[in-house]
Amino acid sequence: MARRFSTSQMHNFKLIRPFFISLCLVIFLFIIAISGYLFQHINTQMLERLREQAISYTGLIHYIKSWNTFYEYIYVEKKQGVESSEYLRKMGITPDVSTKDGRTFTIRNHAIVISEISKRSEQQDGVKFRITSLAPISSTNAPDAFERDGLVAFTSGRREFYQLINNQSQPLYRYMTPLYVEPSCLECHKSSNYQLGNVIGAVSLSIPARQQVQEAKWSRILIMLSALLSIGLFFAIVYLLTWRLAKTLGIAQQQLKRMATTDELTGLNNRRQIMGRLDEEFQRSQRYDEPLCLISLDIDHFKNINDTYGHPIGDIVLQKVAERLHHAVRSYDVVGRVGGEEFLVVAPATGHSEALALSERIIVAISCKAVEGVPGEVYVTASAGVAIVGPDDEQVEAVLKRADEALYRAKTNGRNQVA
Repeated sequence: MARRFSTSQMHNFKLIRPFFISLCLVIFLFIIAISGYLFQHINTQMLERLREQAISYTGLIHYIKSWNTFYEYIYVEKKQGVESSEYLRKMGITPDVSTKDGRTFTIRNHAIVISEISKRSEQQDGVKFRITSLAPISSTNAPDAFERDGLVAFTSGRREFYQLINNQSQPLYRYMTPLYVEPSCLECHKSSNYQLGNVIGAVSLSIPARQQVQEAKWSRILIMLSALLSIGLFFAIVYLLTWRLAKTLGIAQQQLKRMATTDELTGLNNRRQIMGRLDEEFQRSQRYDEPLCLISLDIDHFKNINDTYGHPIGDIVLQKVAERLHHAVRSYDVVGRVGGEEFLVVAPATGHSEALALSERIIVAISCKAVEGVPGEVYVTASAGVAIVGPDDEQVEAVLKRADEALYRAKTNGRNQVA
C-alpha cells in the first residue's frame, strides 16, 4: 500500500505515526480493560449461580433439620442396610423399638437423616452435604481442612463460607452455613458446655461445578477471540484512516505549495518562485562558470485589450500567452509571471546566439495566430529584452536591470521584437 503514496505522503505518515501508535495503544488498553472486566464478571456470575444453588440446598437441609427436631424422634423401619445409632446408646437412649407384628424401628436424628439424604443426592446429582462440627459426637462428622476453616470463621461472626476448588478432574464448589445451639441440641451435647446461640457446627455442601467451569471457560475463550478480532479490526481501521489522513495532508501540502509558488491565473511560476529559481541558477552559473540567459517579456498594448474587450477577455489572453510561452521554451528553462502582463524566462546554459534564437521563437509563438476562446479575431504581440550573465556580474539584480533596459528598447523601437 505504501508504494501508492508519494514521498511527502510517506513523510506525513511518519509524522503522524506517534499519534497512530498512541491511538492503537489506547484502543488496545481499552479493549483489554473491557475484556478483563468481562472475565471477572463471568467468574462472579458463575460463583453467584453456584452460591444460589448452595443456598437452596442449605435452606432445604435446615427445613429437614427443623422438621426432624420438631418431632423429636423419627423412627424408620430397620431393613437391610439400616443400622441403629450406637451414639444414642452411649447417651442412654435406646434407639430401637419393636412392634407386635415383629418389625423393628430405629431412631433417626437430623444428622443421620441428612447423611442418608445426601447419599441419594450424590447418586442422582453429585451434590453431597452433611453436618460437621469442631466437637462432633461421631467421627464421621469430623471436619476436613476446608470445613475447619469455615467453622473457625463462623465463631468470628461470618454467616457463610465458600470456595471454588478448581480441580481439573472434578471442580467442586464448597459451601457452609453455621448451625447455632438451640434447646433441642443440648440434649445430645450436654458434655460440650455449649450455650444457647453458640456455633455448634455447620451444614457443609459440595456441589460439582464441572459444567459451570466449562461454560465459563468457553465464555472466556469467546471473549478473548472477540477481543483479538476487535483489536485487529480497530488497528486496521485506524491504519487505513491514518493512511488516508497522510494522503489528504500530502494533497493539501501539494496544493498549498502550488498556491505558494504558482501564479493562479496562468499556472506559471509566480514572482516569488521565479525570482528564487533565478537566484539559484545565477549562483550555479557563477560557481561552474556557465552561461545564463534572462529574457524579460511584455505583451504589447495589453491595456488596450482590457479597455476594448474587458478584463475577463484580458485574463484569457494572459492564459493563452502563458500556454504559448510554456510550449515555446525548452524543458529545462524556467518561466514565470512577474507582473500584470510581464513574464520572465530563465534559460540555463544558454549563450548569446541561443538566447536570441530562443527569444525569437517565443515572440513568433505568441503572435503567430489569433487568441483562442475570445470573440472575434484577437491577435497579440510581445516584446522581449535579453541579458546574458557575464563574468563581471556579481549581483543578479544587475542582469535583471539589463534585461529590463533591453525590453524598453524593444518597445521603443516598435514592439513585437527582441532587443
